[in-house]
Amino acid sequence: MADVEAYDFSDERIDLGSGVTLPKSWHARVSGEQDVPGTITVRVEWDDTLGRTAVVFAALEREAEGVDITSQVLREVRTHWIMTRSALDVVTVDVDTEDGGELDRIPVRDFLIRVRAQEEREPMESLHAAISVYRVATAISYPPLKLVADTLQISQSTATRLMSRARDSGLAPEVRIQEPRRAPAVDPYNPGGSYDPAAPHHGPSQPGGPSIGR
Repeated sequence: MADVEAYDFSDERIDLGSGVTLPKSWHARVSGEQDVPGTITVRVEWDDTLGRTAVVFAALEREAEGVDITSQVLREVRTHWIMTRSALDVVTVDVDTEDGGELDRIPVRDFLIRVRAQEEREPMESLHAAISVYRVATAISYPPLKLVADTLQISQSTATRLMSRARDSGLAPEVRIQEPRRAPAVDPYNPGGSYDPAAPHHGPSQPGGPSIGR
């Protein structure tokens, strides 16, 4: 299994709204990638033009003598996967505390698990939860509508309607309804585990799914 280490974070953080923040840049080092005989290093930066993170530098250093870094080997380097996997270690979300005091900054994976566990929401709660998850998806360079659907345990069409409402109401003007790319093979709720990006989300055991105030 590949070992991913995020390091050299910038002090400046990008605020995407809804308490979602991430370093403006960081590096990630990966070893143990299947069919890649060496250590991969990438630099990730927030790109204002793209409106998301992007890989701006990637390098592969061979692990030992007798290894030749060929174009075929380079094709095995999954830069998008590395970017998303490392982002799950550096993106955070500020959430309300139980006593109503200062906000608590938690890892993004904890936030996604917390949102996913909530089954009943009022209409505006659903809308704001969807916006928060959408912004998390932007931060980790993951297809936003898929992450909204999977985390709120709703259909993709319902997620699309929620995000259209968020954009049209002015709550989230940055929303783009068309998915920008395929999901990387990363489980955002368990980054170290295996993941099938084509698999459907895990819905609740009760019929009808969680309430979103329809």
